[in-house]
Amino acid sequence: MSICIYKNKTISINIMRQLIQKLGRINTIIIITVFSVLASVFITFLVYYLKQNYLGYSISIIVPLIVAPLASWPLMTLLMKIDNLEKEMRALATFDSLTGLLGRRAFFHDAKSFIDFAEREQITFSVIALDIDKFKNINDSYGHAAGDDVLRHFANTIKTITRKGDLIGRTGGEEFALLLPNTSEDIAYTLSERLHSAIRESVINHEDSSIKYTVSMGLISVLPKKSDNIENILKQADQSLYIAKEKGRNHTRIFNDNQED
Repeated sequence: MSICIYKNKTISINIMRQLIQKLGRINTIIIITVFSVLASVFITFLVYYLKQNYLGYSISIIVPLIVAPLASWPLMTLLMKIDNLEKEMRALATFDSLTGLLGRRAFFHDAKSFIDFAEREQITFSVIALDIDKFKNINDSYGHAAGDDVLRHFANTIKTITRKGDLIGRTGGEEFALLLPNTSEDIAYTLSERLHSAIRESVINHEDSSIKYTVSMGLISVLPKKSDNIENILKQADQSLYIAKEKGRNHTRIFNDNQED
């Protein structure tokens, strides 16, 4: 019996949650309040009718108008709290808490959706793999709090350089990925140079220290085929990134089939 009650409560909460998502909070509150009033009026009216107490008809209308909204409000408050908690949990699952960028899973999910669309529409896009140079040295020299400042600074800088529709994700500790929709290799390279320039010109003040850092990047532009996926594309961008690091860091390397020079 208790299991059935629990299941019924769960089903009711799920229905209410779906209402909130589809209709919005204010509309849901209005609908539930109106429904509660009408249901209370009907039940009270029916009771007085069965008792043949015609004098109570007026009470059957006035009392529910006051009581029903008050009775339904605690339920709505609880549902709003559940809705807020779910939104916070979705945000935590989607965004990296330190940088505010997409987390790895969310980036790969959104990138896959875009690549499927780009393949159907035959849209060229670019992917850039980014890595902060010698990040371990920053942590060792200035502490992890300084490293966090560098990561936040980098995230804020890349947000100012990129466009609204670009996907930016933190895919590892100091590793990031950038997907640029409808962007040719030349445009993507120009954007990467702007990012290099903005980072070179900036200084992070941490306690009594001034910290400068650089970033290496690997770039690939793709006109997608059915066999393409974000994992393989980003792997190719990573190959160029590693060569950029081997060749002195602090620059962008463009992917090609012959990755030697």
